[in-house]
Amino acid sequence: MLFKKLLPITAAGILAIGLSACGDSDSASNPGNTPEDPGTVPTDSIPDNPANPGDSIVTPTDSLPPATDTTTTPTEFTVPEEAAEITPAVTIPKEAGKGFLIDDFEDGDNESLIPKAFWYTYDDNDNDGASVILTPLNDEGYPKARRSDNGTEYAFAVYYNLDKGEYAYDPYVGWGVQIPDTLNLASFGGISYWYKGGKHEIHVETSDVKDYDVHLATVKASRTWKQVFIRFKDLAQGGWGEEVEFDPAHITAVSFQAKGNRVKDSVLIDNVYFQDTSEVAKDTADMQIMDPEIPEVTIGDIAIANPLQEKAMKYLNKGINITNWLEEDKTYFKGEFKFNEDDVKLMADNGIKSLRFPIDLDRYATNRDEFVADTTNTIELKLDDANLFAVLDSFVEWTGKHGMSFVIDYHEYDNSYNATSSKNPRYMKMMANVWKHVAAHYASNEREDIFYELLNEPDMSNGKATSANWRKAAQEDIDSIRTVDKKHTIIFGDAQWYSIDLLKKGKPLNDDNVVYAVHTYDPFVFTHQSASWADTKTIKNLMFPYDKEKWSEFSADFGVNKSTAKWVKDAVKDYYKNGSKEAILKIVLPAKEWAVANNVPVIINEFGAYNVKTDKQSVLNYMTALREISDTLQIPLQHWGYTGGFSLFESTDGVKGTKLIEGMKEAYGLE
Repeated sequence: MLFKKLLPITAAGILAIGLSACGDSDSASNPGNTPEDPGTVPTDSIPDNPANPGDSIVTPTDSLPPATDTTTTPTEFTVPEEAAEITPAVTIPKEAGKGFLIDDFEDGDNESLIPKAFWYTYDDNDNDGASVILTPLNDEGYPKARRSDNGTEYAFAVYYNLDKGEYAYDPYVGWGVQIPDTLNLASFGGISYWYKGGKHEIHVETSDVKDYDVHLATVKASRTWKQVFIRFKDLAQGGWGEEVEFDPAHITAVSFQAKGNRVKDSVLIDNVYFQDTSEVAKDTADMQIMDPEIPEVTIGDIAIANPLQEKAMKYLNKGINITNWLEEDKTYFKGEFKFNEDDVKLMADNGIKSLRFPIDLDRYATNRDEFVADTTNTIELKLDDANLFAVLDSFVEWTGKHGMSFVIDYHEYDNSYNATSSKNPRYMKMMANVWKHVAAHYASNEREDIFYELLNEPDMSNGKATSANWRKAAQEDIDSIRTVDKKHTIIFGDAQWYSIDLLKKGKPLNDDNVVYAVHTYDPFVFTHQSASWADTKTIKNLMFPYDKEKWSEFSADFGVNKSTAKWVKDAVKDYYKNGSKEAILKIVLPAKEWAVANNVPVIINEFGAYNVKTDKQSVLNYMTALREISDTLQIPLQHWGYTGGFSLFESTDGVKGTKLIEGMKEAYGLE
């Protein structure tokens, strides 16, 4: 029984790292027309320092009130006492079918109905997280079942507080049971169980998966007892590891995991049951095979007399982002280059003209929080110049040497600029001072192809910071920069993930040396299919453009299942309307029309398709479509990213690029 404390913790720790590799940087953008993961999207952030570290937390009782967010670190975390009698809120039936009952917990112990297969729990503490998970314990200190309120005697209950502590990614806790290889599950097609409580994932682990990229499904919170049915064919891997076909004959464990940031909640489970293939629901035809619906788009005058338009086309077109490095939460440059001149040379030799360099600049403000909290206006902001300019100066040198422009992209994955801090004058002043400090360093640099991008996707995790507040902060940044550097061009994108709709509602900022940026990942169900941090993680097999001959009447063929968000289901069903170059052009065109009306340039400095499981030719078709839109509208493009899930370059080690992906030179129009 000792494995329950050792093996699961190790496996989960490695798994969580894999989950977040894509959940952070590869979830490059959350377009304004999609609910947000990735990111999930992606990565909702709460300040690391708890407000009341001495407070204790008492877990929910079996009545399971709605989950709450907390900013406290638990010093006392107790399991609710068992009542002598619990009045059933609902009565769940006994399983009686051709399948196999893993556990009904009626014996009240920690052993499942599979002999020598015990329930275990784990947490993120070995990865510097501070999450707490508790269950009732037996006399030997092992988790056991507890009295239930569903008409059965016992259920398995977990109570948890999710706290990332010093962990860089989403905190987690989990529980599960090992499945011995002596149990033949080849004839089984799904799993069902009853539960009550918070949102969680169910993982069905197999021996075929060697890198912890397990097959899983996400289950929504329910405050009443609910039965969930999950077909094995609907399980999806997270997407960061090797793609492996699911084989029920090789199942080694069934586990559950709760993830999030500073969430206090509970989950009770009961009657965990492997379904026989004959008991699993069959696919039903729920779509029609439609002719493609191509929108008509009328393009007017696209001429922009402003010389910045020519500058943008010269220096910001055919660009690329270096991703999965210094923009990531808690990633800090300390002299070690993940990417270096070899990467810059590889890009330049393959025709890339511009490098957008995401870096969280305020991470190098060593007294940032103290400065923001100062009400006396006496504290001077201090920056770690040694590390900040060691990395920036290196890329300034390398890009200059190899003929590429360089964009310093202030990129916050920790979401410290958010709906709250966006209203804080001291936070705005901190940002303005950071930019003044960086601009002062490069003010004397004669290169005209160095750009300052004020802040990537303000409030990128939640999108709740208003355009008005962000524009006020952006103007303060610009004014601060111009006190030391009147030469270098500034890049501005609006709130809600560089929204086109918000940009076209506003006016240009008070500076005549600004390029305006938007992001587009439309159609999102195509560009983010199989992305582990997004609602589209189960979506697969979508081609670009939409092809009637390759379509199906079954949305399940494209990964839609019961847990798929409604907006994703609708997007798949409407793909015949949106899966075309013309549909993307219709979305982008208003940005160009706004630029023409205001005589300013506009660029797209993030776009791309997550290509881990996507049809390679469809990715090339998408790239061709965006390049043709760029050529037609004279809007420069910068692709997200260099390597990783949205890669232009192949990588043998998952980090360093080796060569341009075959067909990408023609698709992106590289010379």
